Amino acid sequence: MPVLTGQRERMRTLWRLSWPAIIEQVLGTMVSYVDAAMVGVLGAAASAAVSVNSPPIWLLNGTLVGVGVGYSVQVSNAVGANDPQRVQKIIRQAFLAALVCGALACGLYEALGGYIPLWLGAKPEVLPHAIHYIRIYCAAMPFNALLLIFSAVLRCMGNTKTPLLFNTAANLANMVMNFFFIYPTREWNGLTIPGLGWGVEGAAAATALSIVCAGVPAAIAAFRQGRYATSLREGMWPDRAIIRRAVHLGFPSALERAVVNMGQIAMTALVGHALTTVAMAANTIATTAEGLCYLPAYGIGYAAIALVGQSVGAGNKEDAKAYGDLTALLGALLCLVTGAALFVFATPLASLFNSDSRVVEEAALALRVVAFAEPFFAASIILTNALRGAADVRFPMMVGLAGMWCVRVPLACLLVLRFGWGLAGVWFAMAMDLVLRGVLCALRWRQGKWVRLSGLEG
Repeated sequence: MPVLTGQRERMRTLWRLSWPAIIEQVLGTMVSYVDAAMVGVLGAAASAAVSVNSPPIWLLNGTLVGVGVGYSVQVSNAVGANDPQRVQKIIRQAFLAALVCGALACGLYEALGGYIPLWLGAKPEVLPHAIHYIRIYCAAMPFNALLLIFSAVLRCMGNTKTPLLFNTAANLANMVMNFFFIYPTREWNGLTIPGLGWGVEGAAAATALSIVCAGVPAAIAAFRQGRYATSLREGMWPDRAIIRRAVHLGFPSALERAVVNMGQIAMTALVGHALTTVAMAANTIATTAEGLCYLPAYGIGYAAIALVGQSVGAGNKEDAKAYGDLTALLGALLCLVTGAALFVFATPLASLFNSDSRVVEEAALALRVVAFAEPFFAASIILTNALRGAADVRFPMMVGLAGMWCVRVPLACLLVLRFGWGLAGVWFAMAMDLVLRGVLCALRWRQGKWVRLSGLEG
């Protein structure tokens, strides 16, 4: 049966690209769990100092991910069209974009670092550490741009194993450096363990150094990628056509992330101003723990953008649609399982990151509130990537705008400020946003408007 054979081949290809990306996400999250736990033992104020900076850092990273979309989708199209010279040219232009965007991001956040935590409602006991954290972290932003952009480029070239290697190495290095940077010199079973005792600032320094150690190798790997290998000596002059296409593809993605992350900043400010330091710490713990649920979706989403983009480049509408359908179905099923596990094990999971029973209780409630929305979130993550691979980049932006600013933000404000639901109200509003996004993205993919936008019509 030809169709069955075709589906088997597609599934094998999908799995070959997905499993390294899924493992990368799982390992990265496991290390972030350890990271959160290592800071959490310092107390609620330390967790809150990290928490208050999470949304603005997500905003910055989301913008850089958008830049990565602009170049990586072009790479996937060129790979599908079997055009190595164009792939090489796009890689060089991506390097130029990473340097410029990384430097701008670093300068902006270093200038605003003294104000951002204050704007987001950091309490007096949290503020000094929060300011130091964001400034230290963002000093590595040029290298973070290299890591994010070239991880995306490598995945869209069909290489998901190299980003797994570099990101895993960076995460492990972060964990080891945390051990020495966060805590002071101490005695353990007769052994003297050296330490700097930098606390929250040590966690930021460890993360920044690990990013530096991964960003440069990721760029080098892209430049040495088999038949697409290239060199900066072949030309770094800006190519207007590639940059224009990158803006067309990447700007809506960056704007979507900006819109969503500005909403997350608003949510953090709501928690910071309207609730307690305990609630802010619980929000951090719940956010970290929830990441376990949608890890498969992000891994499969990386495969979706590569496979749909390559199918579009090859002019194969049937493959493009089949890969979008397969990835969305697989991701939703996997996240149905992980969402159920999140609901059942919410309390033990939250207790891994903080010893304060009040923080654990609030975090566990938040996790149970959001658990049912995880399959919808998975579908939105994967189909957003599939739509981007097919050049339908504006719709995900509109979905992000509608979900965040028409549902999550106003509903959270209503539930917290008017009805007194506390942190549970914030997370219920988030769950409603995730369900809406999943439904809208599924309807968009089913309607098939991406076929015309990708140039596959007819």
